[in-house]
Amino acid sequence: MDNKRIKKLLIDLSYPLFVTLLVLVIWQIASLLLNVDLILPSPLDAFKQLLDYLGEKDFWISLGGTLLRSLISFAFSFIIALLFAVLSAVNTRAKKLISPFTAIIRSIPTMSVILLLIIWLSPSAAPIAVAIIVIFPTLYSAFYGAIDSVDKNLLMMSKVYGVSNKDIIKKLYLPNMAKSMFENTASGFSLNIKLVIAAEALAQTMHSIGKLMQFAKINIEPTKLFALTLAAIIVGVFFESTIRYIGKISIRWQND
Repeated sequence: MDNKRIKKLLIDLSYPLFVTLLVLVIWQIASLLLNVDLILPSPLDAFKQLLDYLGEKDFWISLGGTLLRSLISFAFSFIIALLFAVLSAVNTRAKKLISPFTAIIRSIPTMSVILLLIIWLSPSAAPIAVAIIVIFPTLYSAFYGAIDSVDKNLLMMSKVYGVSNKDIIKKLYLPNMAKSMFENTASGFSLNIKLVIAAEALAQTMHSIGKLMQFAKINIEPTKLFALTLAAIIVGVFFESTIRYIGKISIRWQND
C-alpha cells in the first residue's frame, strides 16, 4: 500500500472517529448534568456493563440468535427483491403488478406489521417475517433502479453485435449495478438488525438481544439497556462496514 492510499485511509477513518468521540463527549456531559444514573448512565458505566455481558454465555447465545434471525430474514429479502427486480425489468406487465404491491407494503406502519405478526406467528418467526416485509420493498426499489440505470444504447448495441446474454449480464449489468447493490445491501442489513431486535423485544423472543433489552427496561436497568444498545450498534456498524469494504474490493477488481 503506497503513501497516498495510507493517507486517504487515515483521513477516511478520522471522520467516523471524530463523530464517535463527539457523541461520547456529549453523552458524558449530559450524564454529568443530569447526575441520575436511572435516567442517563455515563458512557463508562455502559461500556463496563458491555464488558460484563461479553463474559456471559447467555449474552452470546442471545446475540447469536439475533444474528441468525437477521441473516435469515435478510437473505430472503435480498433474494425476493432481486428476483422481483429482474422480473420487473424484463416484463412490463410484471412491473405494473409488483410496483403497487411494494408501494402498499412500504406504506404500512412498521409498528402495525410488528404487532400483527406477533399475534399471527411464533415469537421466533415474527421478527424474521417483520424484517422481510419491511426490508424487501426498499431492496426491490434499489435493485430495480440499478438494473434500469444501465445504458439502453449499450444494450441495443450489444444485441446488434450479437453479444451473448451471459456476457451482457457479466460485462454490462453487473459492473453498473455493483456499487448501488453493495451500498443498499450494507445499509439494508444494518436496518434489518434494528427491525429484528425491535420485533424480538415486543415478541419476547427467546435467546435474543431484544428480550434482554425488554428485561432491562422492565427491571429499570438503563445501564444494561445502553450496553445492549452499544452491542447492537457495534454489530450493525461491523457488518455494514464489512459489506461496503467487500463491495469496494469487488468493484476495484472489476475495473482492473
